[in-house]
Amino acid sequence: MSIDESERILVGFSDFLLLEKGMSDSTIKSYLSDVRLFFTYLTQTNSRILPFTAGDIENFLKIKENWEPSSVARFLVSLRCACVYLKTDHQIEVDPCAHIENPKLIRHIPTVLSEASVEAFLNAPDPGSHTGLRDKAMLETLYATGLRVSELVSLKFDNVNFSDGFIIVRGKGDKERLVPLAESALYWIDTYVSTLRKTKDPKGSCPYIFLSGKGLAPMTRNAFWYRIKSYCSELGITSNVSPHTFRHAFATHLLNHDADLRSVQMLLGHSSLLTTQIYTHVATARLHQVYDKAHPRSKKNTVE
Repeated sequence: MSIDESERILVGFSDFLLLEKGMSDSTIKSYLSDVRLFFTYLTQTNSRILPFTAGDIENFLKIKENWEPSSVARFLVSLRCACVYLKTDHQIEVDPCAHIENPKLIRHIPTVLSEASVEAFLNAPDPGSHTGLRDKAMLETLYATGLRVSELVSLKFDNVNFSDGFIIVRGKGDKERLVPLAESALYWIDTYVSTLRKTKDPKGSCPYIFLSGKGLAPMTRNAFWYRIKSYCSELGITSNVSPHTFRHAFATHLLNHDADLRSVQMLLGHSSLLTTQIYTHVATARLHQVYDKAHPRSKKNTVE
């Protein structure tokens, strides 16, 4: 099968991901990259792409034995989705992924900032400048809502209900969720929007809330990441803190203060409760620390 035929399949697959699955551009790009890599292998080894077998997949993975289990898992997610498309489109009759096992993944417990550390971050920006006030509003919003950084920088005025105190977030898979906004976050967004942002964009030309330092373009994910690193340096924090760390803190601190797991799942926009359960391990570990320190009958406090 020719390269042109390979691209024809990928174009159809791309449309399937967008129209049928509602995936974001970045996710589609990632899926296409994985499947294109496999198609290139098939063309070189079999001189064809369709049909391919479970053996073809296994042989490809043997060549990629240096891949991390997480990379193999991501590739298989992409390929399984491609097989669903191919079968739906009647280009294959049997799903070759059906008997391919997923690798065993080690679930890493996320690094979580303490409430005191989060408070230090929230107080780090200088609200007297556009950059500082914007950062203050963004950090307050991030911790108050647990948004992904892509969701944060994509916030538009239409997404925020200032009177009722909530935002409408369009997350992964183009799914919408409603997230309450703490009064502090509302205050700093409103302060930013009505003062220094208004000075920067008096005509309201940009629909995005958080503006970059240059022109009227929206803030970017990378730019905000660098702002986080700058505040880490100022605060003397050497641990690996990123915008996503505040999402971890949001979830874990809610659980520490007796929020139920299902509610946290809805606020985070997780499609599966299993994804949210990782935070219970962090919260439980914290409970054990408190118990060991405070309870007179804990092993660490028992005098031999």
